[in-house]
Amino acid sequence: MAKKPTSIFICQNCHARYPKWTGRCDQCGEWNSLEEEASTLTPSKAQPGKRGTGLKTTRLDGTATPPPRLNTSMAELNRVLGGGLVPGSVVLVGGTPALANPPSCSK
Repeated sequence: MAKKPTSIFICQNCHARYPKWTGRCDQCGEWNSLEEEASTLTPSKAQPGKRGTGLKTTRLDGTATPPPRLNTSMAELNRVLGGGLVPGSVVLVGGTPALANPPSCSK
């Protein structure tokens, strides 16, 4: 099976490369500076017969055992996280900071 020849578009001003003609170079902003050239690079494809590692999935019907949790010693955070932190997971906590001793308003 013959491979389809590939071409790339190169900006004549800043030499940025694009897979298709766009009319304007995104790098330098120059209009109509992209010229088509034959690509010397072949598209990277997986080698035949080689496969990646599989990913184990579980059904969402409740048959999987829940992962072990680590107690954070903050009851509300544990509640929001479903019982605590899952080892190996990442949790982003955001919000406004609270003041321990808010200043009193006096007139």
